Parts: sequence; structure tokens; C-alpha cells
Amino acid sequence: MHPNSASEFVWDEGNARELSRHKVTPSEVEEVFSAGASWLPNKKNRSGNWKMIGYTNGGRVLTLILFWDEEKRSLRAITGWDSTKSERTRYLI
Repeated sequence: MHPNSASEFVWDEGNARELSRHKVTPSEVEEVFSAGASWLPNKKNRSGNWKMIGYTNGGRVLTLILFWDEEKRSLRAITGWDSTKSERTRYLI
């Protein structure tokens, strides 16, 4: 099963605080998910197992590191940032 089939996001003070350090909100993460993001496996031995790149409703392009729990069908955002030019060029159509 692929993480784009997730049925929920897991939010807590820890991941919301980490995202806010990068000026990313939980609602922006969910907007990227809903907009049909690009997905790729994250590098091995990292906190998250998937990378999601896409657009918010406001047109911001974000790169997000997520942990996909296939059994629970849930996603937990680990961190995120404004996508670099290289990320936008490589992963977005």
C-alpha cells in the first residue's frame, strides 16, 4: 500500500513544533497531500520513510518528510521546508 492512500495524519506537539521552526503549518502539509503530491522513498536510516513534494493551496512548494504507518494507514510529518529549485525541477511536472 502506498502512503498516498493514508486515511489520517498524526499530529502532536513535537511534530507541529518542528514544522513551525521551518514556517510550515500542519494544514499546509495536508494541503500538499490533498493536491496530489509527488512521492519518493526517503533515504535509508532517516527519521521518515517517505518524502512528499508538492503545492499548498497558496502556491507554496514544500518538501516534507513523513513516516508512513501502513498498518494504521496514517502519516506523521517529521519535518519540512520550502522546496529547493533542484527539488522542484526534479520532482514536479
